[in-house]
Amino acid sequence: MKTFRFFATLLVIALCAGFTSCSDDDDENPLVGTWVNIENRNSVEYKEIMTINADGTGSSTYYENGQIDKDGVSNFQYTYDEKSKVFTWIWEEDSYGETDVYSMHVRELTGSKLVLVDDMDEEGEGEVITYTKQ
Repeated sequence: MKTFRFFATLLVIALCAGFTSCSDDDDENPLVGTWVNIENRNSVEYKEIMTINADGTGSSTYYENGQIDKDGVSNFQYTYDEKSKVFTWIWEEDSYGETDVYSMHVRELTGSKLVLVDDMDEEGEGEVITYTKQ
């Protein structure tokens, strides 16, 4: 009987440990994934495919009328401040040893939509860039 209680206790402990070690889906970063922005200007289609990784890195690929743009693919690191809703890109050092940093305000972030505002003024207005998650 003591052996049975011992194994039953071990089983309960193992089950409790198993349930507490499972991660919660609510902790997932909604930014992580592949985002696409398509704009048409003057009969030209501009497309950006931006991949955001959980480790703080990402890449953007630019297309013009379906062909990869001269800028091609750019790799970056990023930060996102949830409180101020600011997304910041940090591009690797160039040949001069300088790092480019650029920030935009996040107006909306859902599981399928990312809306950024560039050059936001005091009234909260600026160029709106909308991405959809793929």
